[in-house]
Amino acid sequence: MFYSEILADFILNIRYENIPDVVVQRAKELMLDSFGTAIAASNEECVLNAFKTFKNLSTEKNTPVWINEQKLDPIYAAMLNGIASHALDFDDTHTEAILHASAILAPLCLSYGFYINKEAQKIIKAFIVGWEIAARVGIASKGTFHKRGFHTTAIAGIFASTSASAILLDLNKEQIINALGLAGSFASGINEFLSNGSNSKVLHIANAIKNGIMIAHFAKNNMSGPLSVFEGRDNIFKCFGIEQECDKTELDKALGEIWQTMQVSIKPYPSCHFAHGLIDCAIALKNDGLKADEIKSICCFVDEVAVSFICDPLEAKYTPNSTYEAKFSMPFLMALGFFDGKITLKSYENLKRKEVLDFAKKITYKKRKSQGFPKYFPGHLEAILQNGNIIQKDVFINKGNFDNPLNFEELKIKFLNNICMRLSIKEANDLFDFFMNLEKQNSFL
Repeated sequence: MFYSEILADFILNIRYENIPDVVVQRAKELMLDSFGTAIAASNEECVLNAFKTFKNLSTEKNTPVWINEQKLDPIYAAMLNGIASHALDFDDTHTEAILHASAILAPLCLSYGFYINKEAQKIIKAFIVGWEIAARVGIASKGTFHKRGFHTTAIAGIFASTSASAILLDLNKEQIINALGLAGSFASGINEFLSNGSNSKVLHIANAIKNGIMIAHFAKNNMSGPLSVFEGRDNIFKCFGIEQECDKTELDKALGEIWQTMQVSIKPYPSCHFAHGLIDCAIALKNDGLKADEIKSICCFVDEVAVSFICDPLEAKYTPNSTYEAKFSMPFLMALGFFDGKITLKSYENLKRKEVLDFAKKITYKKRKSQGFPKYFPGHLEAILQNGNIIQKDVFINKGNFDNPLNFEELKIKFLNNICMRLSIKEANDLFDFFMNLEKQNSFL
């Protein structure tokens, strides 16, 4: 049996009432977090530019967007909400899969999903199914999509949106198999945005949303896709990854038993997730009572996949020219963590802080395979003090990871802080209650 057939069986036969309550609760929390990060990004330049684009393209303006009081075509609204969800790099990550699927699935399910049906339980099920399929594609790739220069969220993410759309559109088994096959031809997205902090990364999210919806409609109208999208001569792991390093058995491993939705990490810091363990290490140095002038140098030990995102080219990372570049700079982020003991959205208001830039230049790295990566995004460093002493810091499980999670109160605080950047505290609390009772709703906004 082909993997597309196995996955189609799962998508077709899953019943909401058979999904564990903890999985449903986690799905609601992930959608809540995605919505909050989108609201916080309401005034980001790339979000406003995308809104102008979609406004010009829209003809049927009937679906609310999250960043203001206006409406767009349902697909464009979902795409814009996806861009906003990912714009701050504050959205969640399945670390082992190296995948940001909630930024795709929350807008797809809440905006487009509620547009085409009023069944909240189906909306939640679609979100969960999307995560279950896409995470397994990402895990099976073993980080090799990134090694080839592709953005895993752009490749695995198309299977998230396609699977969720298959639920929303009530596809039959043959149609689901075709949809999964077609998804391979709609996967795209390269990591060259790292070269100048450009906007292409957020468009990977929008592209996945649009394409997943379109693929499901194609399949519903009997367009066919390759049955062997995961195994054939030109399968996705060969074309986008390094096939000999992949493990395709992960595609259906414990399917319906181990819920990938429960393995998603919610970010405590608005930055590239690869840096979070190292930020934790820098904060730990501060908590030890060390002063900047007591530290001569810091050497970090970083996994190969993460190096290309947060370390190279190191000279450019020392002096980021934009907020977006700063979020992908290991030394700058660690310096922020060391001086401030935290990183928030306001941390990027001044990129020219002399003490931060000077401290950042003390930080270098060595490439080293990290135990637990990418299930965890750990941090390991050695700090050499001016007196010759060496201090080692090891964070094996980064804060916010599902094995070291934000507690419910911390999650709520993050949500309220994000929402209150645009809405009142009453509106924020009402929205929190809405998400916690999402299964009882019949519309959104």
